[in-house]
Amino acid sequence: MENMHYRDILSSSSFGYTWNEVIYNAKGTAVDYRYLEVNPAYERLLGLPEGSVAGKRVLEIFPDLKEDSFDWIGTFARIADQGGSTEFEAWSAQAGKWFHMSVSSRQKGFFAALSFDITDTKTSEQRLLESERKNRYYFENAPDGIFITDGDLHYIDVNKAACEMLGYTREELQNLSVKDVADIPENAGFKENMQALFVKGRFRTNDNLKRKDGSRVTVLLDSILTSDRMTLTFCKDVTERDRLEKEKNQYYSAFQTTPQPIVITDPDGTIVSVNDAFTSMYGYSRTEMLGKNPRILNPGKDVYENLGVSVYEYEQRFSQLWASIRDTASRSWKGELINRRKNGSLVWVSLVVNGVYDVNGKLTSIVGLPIDMTVSHELAEQSRIQLYQTIADLAELRDDDTGNHMKRVGLFARLMAREYGMNQKYCDDIEVFAPMHDIGKVGILDSILRAPRKLTNEEFEVMKTHTVLGHNIIKGKEEFEMAAAITLCHHEKWDGSGYPSGLAGEDIPLSARITALADVYDALRSKRPYKTPWTHEQAREQIQAGSGTHFDPDLVRIFSRLHSRFESVYGELLD
Repeated sequence: MENMHYRDILSSSSFGYTWNEVIYNAKGTAVDYRYLEVNPAYERLLGLPEGSVAGKRVLEIFPDLKEDSFDWIGTFARIADQGGSTEFEAWSAQAGKWFHMSVSSRQKGFFAALSFDITDTKTSEQRLLESERKNRYYFENAPDGIFITDGDLHYIDVNKAACEMLGYTREELQNLSVKDVADIPENAGFKENMQALFVKGRFRTNDNLKRKDGSRVTVLLDSILTSDRMTLTFCKDVTERDRLEKEKNQYYSAFQTTPQPIVITDPDGTIVSVNDAFTSMYGYSRTEMLGKNPRILNPGKDVYENLGVSVYEYEQRFSQLWASIRDTASRSWKGELINRRKNGSLVWVSLVVNGVYDVNGKLTSIVGLPIDMTVSHELAEQSRIQLYQTIADLAELRDDDTGNHMKRVGLFARLMAREYGMNQKYCDDIEVFAPMHDIGKVGILDSILRAPRKLTNEEFEVMKTHTVLGHNIIKGKEEFEMAAAITLCHHEKWDGSGYPSGLAGEDIPLSARITALADVYDALRSKRPYKTPWTHEQAREQIQAGSGTHFDPDLVRIFSRLHSRFESVYGELLD
């Protein structure tokens, strides 16, 4: 009867109960344990179906239990081996909960365990500890002095900034009171301030405090009465406020005469001031700029897109600019923009924009510092092009192709890309990268590359590998993305009969399709050891005949519109 009563209690209890047998390996080491008896509450704690646990091993229920940071099997086995009882708290990654465990053993190799879910309590404790840690961190690292006093105005705690402000250590201040550092005899409003504090719970004032060395510091005090009748005072050093006011005129003079262009707007972006260097840089008068928004300098997304900046990048750039200066943590943005002067010319600008905030954290103005990078941008672009041309020349050194062949292929590719409707950046890039199509020939033996005859089938198979060799040289570099596509795919054909991958149609990158047509035209017109040069009309007819098989039909139609330009370019750049 007593046993039945005991089982009824366990069945209806809110805590988990299990009676378990430890399982040992041949060496006598505990490796598992088996549930002999469990109550419904235990199964609910673990989120398991009722009646699904008894008779099973724990590693059947939780196969990854041994990966927990807490050694559940080892702990229970020690209690089962040694007898007695113990309590502990532990986290179970398998259950995703904290448990308070009460474990006992009256028979060697067996143990009983009571499980209590304390996850909410532990989570609250951890959050409280983390909150206290963060609050202490903020207190200690606050830029302004913070003082905490008791009802008698004795200092209980101070932060590092308060110590530095008054020249005392924390321990020294904790032995002092407000009366020791405030100019109370000279401050007729001290009693009124104290009365306001204890009646209204807060007061704010300017005051002078005595430093340890006897000097004075002018501060802005903001005191709050806490619920436990202590005083929390935030103290900002404003000693230099007068000096800064006197320097304001000097700053304004420097603002107007500095060679660095400067524009200042209100928080909404309306221009309130520009200096002489700014008006000189953009060609607008001060009157023309004031009251306007700096967007009058923006040439628009079409210009950006034409120069290789996508509409998405364009919108992201300006949204990030505004987000950064309105973020009270960063308050600043730095990046590159394209502006338009009053005369319509474009200027590449390295721009730093800073948000200016008042003591209350409110954005009051925005300062822009543009630097004209047009010349350096153009020089960098020229250097980039020269580098790419040098790389393209590597193939020329090994091949019979001439430098003019490279130039012609680049110009042909640019003509078609522009007629196709691609933006200026794309056209600029393909003019530079199309001549790099045969860079992989640096890896082909001279006996094949320079053979003054038609290649054998075996030799031609080797020659075909120059596409993959070239691709391997420049792949994986973002600035060479177009060049990599061209080197790999310029021998692919529209009908899929090309190499190295047998790509067909629009699966072939557009840049490679354009380069293929440009290269074939120039190759047909050029003299080779194994062929005489073709006339323009012969080359034209051959390319038109390859429409839909070798070449993209759209590009052939473009070539047909431009063929006279091709003939002119070839004539101007004869080898």
